[in-house]
Amino acid sequence: MKIIVLHRIPFEKIRYDQIIDSRLHEVYYFCLPGHSSDLPDDANVIIVNNDTFLASELIERYTSLLVDADRVISRSEYDLIEAAKIREFFVIPGDTPAEILPLRNKWTMRYRCKQQGIPQPDFWHPLEFIQGPQREGKFLLKPRAEASSNGIQVGDYAAIKQAIFALKDDETMMVEEFIDGVIYHFDGWLNKGEPLAFVSSHYIRDCLSFSGGTPLGSVQVSTEAAHVTLVTRTLAALGYENGSFHFEAIKDASGQFWFLETAARVGGAGVAETFHLRTGLNLYHADLRYQIYGMPPVCVPLLNGVFYGWFVYPAHRLHSDYTLSFSPANWSENLLHYQCNAGICSKGTISYSPDRSPLSGVVFGGQEQISQTIESIFNVCTVVEIS
Repeated sequence: MKIIVLHRIPFEKIRYDQIIDSRLHEVYYFCLPGHSSDLPDDANVIIVNNDTFLASELIERYTSLLVDADRVISRSEYDLIEAAKIREFFVIPGDTPAEILPLRNKWTMRYRCKQQGIPQPDFWHPLEFIQGPQREGKFLLKPRAEASSNGIQVGDYAAIKQAIFALKDDETMMVEEFIDGVIYHFDGWLNKGEPLAFVSSHYIRDCLSFSGGTPLGSVQVSTEAAHVTLVTRTLAALGYENGSFHFEAIKDASGQFWFLETAARVGGAGVAETFHLRTGLNLYHADLRYQIYGMPPVCVPLLNGVFYGWFVYPAHRLHSDYTLSFSPANWSENLLHYQCNAGICSKGTISYSPDRSPLSGVVFGGQEQISQTIESIFNVCTVVEIS
């Protein structure tokens, strides 16, 4: 096969080479500037001099390379649509833009789910929001096609209205009702609409707080029937039947779950590693096998009763050197591994990567133990900038 990869996820996470044998296949890695150094020395690398992958440009510049490709692979949230456009243009097997859109564009996603009666926060087009009656409570103004809580603003009606007036393009944004509660994420693999593997987790703090400079954690919990029902019902409404998923919902004070968003990809941060530890399934490899060969993974029951969690400290708001006091011996009973980095600054770009974080790690134990361990780390370990 001739395989084109739009490479963005760190190589050490996805390890294409463990699934794609370059001796049997003709493999080309399209890379953005600064994103190729982690690939093997003998990889066929093509540097795309742009800050993102655009299907129209790739089609124009690399038609001779793409025209006879057998597969176009991209597993990053940001590149799923562009890869689908390339496949559609050259009639290459795989997901089409129409199939990916409701899993990538939050407005389309929410509207489809609304039609199917999926419980979710109320949402509005920005113009509909400001033209309607004044509303009580808090709201979020968020991009329709971003990830990692990029570009989200939170405020009351007046603050959100003011932010809408400042928008350059209201068609790329939406307003959402803010529901207070605990945010869960459900991860796994779907085969013909049914989960072959499923792990429930909830965040400690949340992704929005992380974007504001607060550390983020996640801990696995026991899966309940309500978790599986919400996920399968929602993904069916979005037309998604096969592949990995990362699904987020909020549990309010009454115990009601509300759908927030989902993606046809593996979750970021420590999701893939802790999922692998709990189930034995490498979601990145399962993704690649399915994208290339159309083979669903072989899954086994949960390997043991141990639960796992992960934590990561942000660097995107750091502007100078910093100190961080972390004594791993204090949490050795439940600390599986950790990574401390000095002098990290991601220059305003939100990242959950351990290499771009002052401190990150993975914990293990009982449900209560891992939650308490991460909370303890957050309470004791603080990043202090040196002015």
